[in-house]
Parts: sequence; structure tokens; C-alpha cells
Amino acid sequence: MKKILFYALFSAATFMAVSCDEDFNQDVAAPQAWPQEEAITLPGFTVSAASAVDLATADSVAVFTYTVPANMPEGTSISNFRLEITSDAVDGATSVLVNAASNGKVASADLQKIIEDNYGKRPVERTLSAKVYANWMKEGQASLLTAAPIVIKATPKAPVISSAYYLVGDMVGWDAKGMVKFNHSDKDVYEDPIFTLMITTKKDNQYWKIIPQENVDADAAGVENGFWQKAVVGVAVDGDDSMSGQLITEGDVKAAKITKAGMYSITLNMMDYTYTIKEIAPEYYIVGAMQGWNSDVIKGKTCMLYPQSPMIHSYTTQFNNDANLKIWLGSDFGNWSACYGAMSDGDNSAIGSLTAANAGAIVCPEKGAFYTFKADFSTMTYSWTKLENQAPVSYELIGLIGDLNEWKKDFAMIQVTPHNWYAAGLVISAEGGIKFRANGGWSVNWGVGTDLSHDLSIDNYGVGTNNAGNLKIAAGTYNVFFNDITGAFVFKVIE
Repeated sequence: MKKILFYALFSAATFMAVSCDEDFNQDVAAPQAWPQEEAITLPGFTVSAASAVDLATADSVAVFTYTVPANMPEGTSISNFRLEITSDAVDGATSVLVNAASNGKVASADLQKIIEDNYGKRPVERTLSAKVYANWMKEGQASLLTAAPIVIKATPKAPVISSAYYLVGDMVGWDAKGMVKFNHSDKDVYEDPIFTLMITTKKDNQYWKIIPQENVDADAAGVENGFWQKAVVGVAVDGDDSMSGQLITEGDVKAAKITKAGMYSITLNMMDYTYTIKEIAPEYYIVGAMQGWNSDVIKGKTCMLYPQSPMIHSYTTQFNNDANLKIWLGSDFGNWSACYGAMSDGDNSAIGSLTAANAGAIVCPEKGAFYTFKADFSTMTYSWTKLENQAPVSYELIGLIGDLNEWKKDFAMIQVTPHNWYAAGLVISAEGGIKFRANGGWSVNWGVGTDLSHDLSIDNYGVGTNNAGNLKIAAGTYNVFFNDITGAFVFKVIE
């Protein structure tokens, strides 16, 4: 009966275009579940696709226009528009119902999500199939209207992200010959916009900028000034030494600055064009009598110096046998010409100078005694300090306990030198809490601060104290080092 009344009212209708410019939210109602009836196609009610839209331009965009019969009966109206949108990206894609205004506008965020879910975030024009539905209202009763499907063409909102980026600057050089490439996953850059780089600066006040892949390609193709063409990435203020901030590619692009020599990680988030610089503690390992002078790059790295700061590292143990050692930076491990050591071989002075040129072995002043060896790489010096307590408490077992093993059975560590413990290849499947404990019980355990206050993804080293809070650890694989005299620890991520 409803269909008969509907067609009787509009059988003589002619067409007229509707042009509306009201606010997007003025007549948008929440999606309603219409009665289970067949949608009616009515002569005089047609829908046409609007021009292609760029979702970066406005919060709402017009994607369709429509016509209604010329002679709408008094007391009738067409309202409550919605679109059933289906992506053309895959066969059998699920349709999504979104609200629309009577001026043909939909929220840009709605289209953005549909495109991202089906195509990803890359800012290229995408096509979506859409069917418009509306309600014809008469004295509180509604009939469901529809029309022939339309095709929506829309470009999602996203910044320009290059396939690769390169660091140039005082620390590596300002041209293609010296540039260093940022690391990136094998994912599409719009799914993973994070680029990372580890860099060591040997001098203070080092300036830097970032070069996108397009500029490198232009330079290789012989384009004049191609390396420094538009889209070079930098900062707004020359010499900005902030450890995080906003990157720019337009206008007067300036160089940022790292003020202090050291080792740093630089992280770029190119989805929002931001950067973060973090000073990190370099990895230094002891090679010597205590670990059998083992230079194997995997099996030899059992005695890591414990960072007190990025440039000051120490190791506390009973220095037995020949009590001699040299030091390798983690990346140089196994390269004897790159060892740090004493100016003269066998030097057992309480203090001395570190050198990397024809370095000799450093020897503990008193063989068989407990000492702390400290190396200061900012001044290139070392020192020995004898422990007052020459009989520290010994433990049969030091283990790692936490969410990784449901706080039940310890992950046992190996004692590699007196009171120094090592765990290789600790697998953490999900973020959680972790701490050290002795002999499988809780009377002696080590943590930091309050529960989860020490995030190992931010500071991978520290000093634990008895009964302190659990450490927070992220999913990953780690080599772990711990000293039960000092409480010093390091969690080294295995790449």
C-alpha cells in the first residue's frame, strides 16, 4: 500500500536540480535501521557523483548531487541521507554505511578510514562505489529511496613521504659521497613512516639536514643542484639544538645541531614530520683473562661494561689470573687494531690513559682482589678502585622473573665472572614487568623505583636496589648483564 501511495503522489513528477550549501551537520542524523522493505527507485529522484575530492582540503567534502521531482506534494520531504560505500580494491569487500548531508557532503574522516582500511595511507586518488539512500517522509511515515550507484574518487590526507632518507652534516659530510641512509622496515612508508639511524659524533656542535631519495636520484641523473633541490628536510631555526621537534621542507629550511659529541639515535616520524634525538650509551666489552681473550663476535661478548652515563662505564668483579684486559666498542669487537687499552702493555697503575693506537693490556693493581674498573671515554682515562668489602655475599643463582614466565620459574642467568651474570637471547613476547632475584626467592631481588617506572626501551641500563619496583620491558630479544654487588644491569636489544 505504501509503494502505491508513493508512486501515485509522484507519477507526474519532473526533474529539478538541488543545490544546498547548509552546514554539513545541519541535517545529518545518526544512521537509522530502516524497515525491511525494498528500496524504491523513483522517477525524478536521481543521484550523480561530484568531482574528485582531496580529503586534505576540508573536514567534509561533497561527493554527490541529486535531483527530486519538480512537484513535491505539500507536507513531504526527502531527508536522512546515507551512503553505502564499497571499495573496489578487493572482490567481496565489506560495505560501510556513512552519514551524508542533504548538500551531498560526507565527513572526510569517514572516507579517510575506508580508504586506509582498503588501500592504505598513500595519498593517491582511489575509487569507491557508493549507493545513496534517503527517506521520503510523509506524515511521520517513511519510504526508502535509492538511485543508481555512483563512483566516488578521493585522495586521502597524508604528507609526502619519500622511499628513503639520508643524513648529511658535519659528522658525515654534506654531499652524496658522505651521506648516511636511515634504516626502514620493508613495509610501505605510509604504513610504517618511521625511519631510524644510529650516529656517532666525535666533535661538539655538529650541524645536520636530511635529504630525501628524490634528491639523491636527481643528483645521480645529473640534474643541476639536484641534491639540494626542493623538499630538503630541516628545521625552521638555524642551529636548533632541541632533542625533538618539527621538520619542514618548505620556506627557508635550516640545519639542526647536535651540541655534544657522543652516540645518538635519530628517529623520524614522516607521517607528522617530527624528529627525536636520543643520546645512547655505547656498548663496550671487556676482552681479557676473565673471558679467555675470546674475540668471537657472538661468544666473546659476555663481559659488557656497565654504563654509569653514556661516556662513563665500569665493571666490578674479582680480577683473577692475569687480571688483564682490553676494551672493544661493540661494533669493533674482534678487530684487534681497534682495541682500547693502556699506553704501555701490562700497566697496573691505579689510573691511566686510554688509547686505541697500539694499545697494551690494562692490569688490575692487585691480582685476585675485588676492584671496580672505570673507563671515562670523554677524557680517555681509566681508574681502579678497590672494594672495601672483599667478601661480598655469593648467590647460587640469579634469575629473571616477570610476566615472561608468569612470575613463576626464573630464567636462569650464567655467572661469567665473579658476581657478574649473563643471559643470552632472552625472548620477551609481550610488554610487561621484569626484575632480578637471587636463589629463586623474594628475600633478595632487584628493581628500580616504583612498578614500571623504569622503561627499558628508554633507558636500557641502570642500578637495581632490593625490593624496588618492576622494570618495564618491551617485546623483543635481549642479551642481559647484571652485577649482584653493585646492582648494575644492561638489557641489550638483539637486532
